[in-house]
Amino acid sequence: GEGRIYPHEETMSGPKADRLKLFHATNMNLSQIFGLFPDETGAVQSTLDTAVARALPIEATDHLGVVSRLWPVTDQRAIAEVSRLLAPKPVFIADGHHRYETALRYLDDKTKSGDVTGPDAPANFVLMMLVSMHDPGLVILPTHRLVSGTGAMTASEAQAILGPHFTLETVGVGPDAARETWERIEMDGSQELLGFGTVSDGVWMTGRFRSTELMADLAKEHSPAWRGLAVAVLQRVVLERLLPGARSKEPKCQYVHLLKEVTDAVAARSCELAVLVPPATMTHVEEIAGNLEKMPPKSTFFY
Repeated sequence: GEGRIYPHEETMSGPKADRLKLFHATNMNLSQIFGLFPDETGAVQSTLDTAVARALPIEATDHLGVVSRLWPVTDQRAIAEVSRLLAPKPVFIADGHHRYETALRYLDDKTKSGDVTGPDAPANFVLMMLVSMHDPGLVILPTHRLVSGTGAMTASEAQAILGPHFTLETVGVGPDAARETWERIEMDGSQELLGFGTVSDGVWMTGRFRSTELMADLAKEHSPAWRGLAVAVLQRVVLERLLPGARSKEPKCQYVHLLKEVTDAVAARSCELAVLVPPATMTHVEEIAGNLEKMPPKSTFFY
């Protein structure tokens, strides 16, 4: 509630309880929080690049053959300059919402137990990796949904359920149709188009959401930017309202990032409906988090 650190995603109680146990068991930060900051001119990165230009990295190769290189910055002038540049900037949490909220809870626990004796107490701090929102290597990947708990559903049944609110177009059957569905979503580039795969018959279709009035009614408490997100439409309209039994018990979702994970799950029939979701953009994250709103869980996957 203080400062300029903005979350953008709802959290879940189970993962937070798990992470709190880990904090108390180890008294360590084992995984950094991924934070984003605005830096249109690249001033922060330029300062760091200058500091490490003549330095040799620490290098390690892991069991998968991945090479990691780390350049420690020890130049006090560079550290002071980066601190000065970052001080007034907001930080948007890209990944690690559960870890961040748990770090605050851990600080509260440590304060109550008398272990926090001043501003330099370790519990006052949490490990963060900070990346410029304007870094050319930064992308947001999609998080697709594998939905269970709806009962077996054919394409014609899905069309009857979704048809009143989506303009549906059948793409085809099988993994090739899944790939074409995703290509259409990527080419479209909007937040209006979702892909639906009915597992019982392997049919894939695109669905363009057209009931903005319904979304405005179902999400009155949110801004137009939030209501326009594909993942928000999926959550509020499809999962919470339209699917069989949704109003009494929300269907269960498994979250995956790769198209192959989706097609493998459909082939194994480990879900009943697969949904391909376009990723949100950095502009969405900045605007929605800046409004102090939170997207539905697993809305973004930063890479």
